[in-house]
Amino acid sequence: MSGVTRAAPPKSGRASSREANYALGVLSLIYVLNYADRGIFSLLLDSIKKDFRVSDTVMGLIAGFGFALFYSVLGLPIARWADRFNRRFILTAGLAVWSVMTCLSGLAAGPWQLAFTRLGVGTGEACGIAPSHSMLSDMFPKEELPRALSILTAGSSVGIFIGSLLGGYVSQYYGWRWAFAAAGLPGIGVAILFRLTVKEPARGAMEGPQADTSLHSVLATLRFLFTQISFVYVTIGGTLMGITLYAFNIWSPAFLHRVHHLNNATIGLLQGGISALFGVAGVLIGGFFAERLGKRDIRWRLNVPAIASIASCPVSLLFLFLHSLPGALICWALSTVCIFAYAGPIYAVYQTISMVRMRALASATFLFLGNLLGLGLGSYLIGLLSTTLSHRYGALSIRYSMIFPSVLGLFAGVLFWIGSRYLAADTARASGEVPAAVN
Repeated sequence: MSGVTRAAPPKSGRASSREANYALGVLSLIYVLNYADRGIFSLLLDSIKKDFRVSDTVMGLIAGFGFALFYSVLGLPIARWADRFNRRFILTAGLAVWSVMTCLSGLAAGPWQLAFTRLGVGTGEACGIAPSHSMLSDMFPKEELPRALSILTAGSSVGIFIGSLLGGYVSQYYGWRWAFAAAGLPGIGVAILFRLTVKEPARGAMEGPQADTSLHSVLATLRFLFTQISFVYVTIGGTLMGITLYAFNIWSPAFLHRVHHLNNATIGLLQGGISALFGVAGVLIGGFFAERLGKRDIRWRLNVPAIASIASCPVSLLFLFLHSLPGALICWALSTVCIFAYAGPIYAVYQTISMVRMRALASATFLFLGNLLGLGLGSYLIGLLSTTLSHRYGALSIRYSMIFPSVLGLFAGVLFWIGSRYLAADTARASGEVPAAVN
């Protein structure tokens, strides 16, 4: 076949259970640092806006589009490198870059300089998720992958908690600039730890002898992925949920500040606690039920996130419109559980419906769309809606602008449910049980 580099499937080189669990722990720590930066930025959004004297539209561009553009676009070639070369080195370099650029964000003298540092952060973070997914797929059996990737993804909630708590405290007493330094410095030490203590796993170590470990061309890889019907449904549904997730992560602090009149320290504590406790709960619950029920019927690996996504809509709307702060916070917690529950299972699905040396690019393709549209365009649209509606609703415009991401869970859930009907056939095709032409 043209565009293919042959590689014999490895007969040995499996990571031990202890090595796999340790690698999962360190990769989860890197995930925590990845999202700590994002948690801090969303919390500091109003403080930076006031200092730089810019609009919600400008902050939406900096917080979302500028970061997401580099993160998403560069994620594709970096994922391709991860399918070809050493994933450990790529992760180490990326972590060092985004840590340094996070520190430099605190030195920005204006919106253009801050946007530049966010581009640098996006460049570094583009090296993180797809290579991590690919490494873990070579360390854990397929039936355990939803749990492993859910644990990894739970690091996002822990990161938001740490970022919000740290950012809230530091910004309240020392200013928003020092908060960026506090978020960036630990990553340099973790990069050294990861490089020295985690081994690069053998590719295809968890596959049977029939697995295709050849390296296919980019065109052949994308052609194969987009002929996997479940891949198409999951990618569209996951992109819609990405808009919802990032919208609430970025704009909820501003909502609490403007509508419920809370200060940064209080918002940081609330956002951190809810994101950590209920975000982790959502990710782990989603992974647990997808793994347990998926052993009986593979369709549950997508039906679980489908149910959770649909349930996120009503509780998200209640969070926005309840006047009682305690009631709103309860609904925020429930919506966080539902919104985060989809992530681990669908990441595992991407690894099982892709061939061995297509997995990083498969994850990156979803991350490209999910982040460019979800984090980039979604965040910008909410800022634009808020600015437009402010002439009529004043500070309450943020409430009405966030209706848009709240209702997307309904559509995402339907798409996940439809995609589950094709999951068994697509998994068999990727594993070599069904012949798959990729050229």
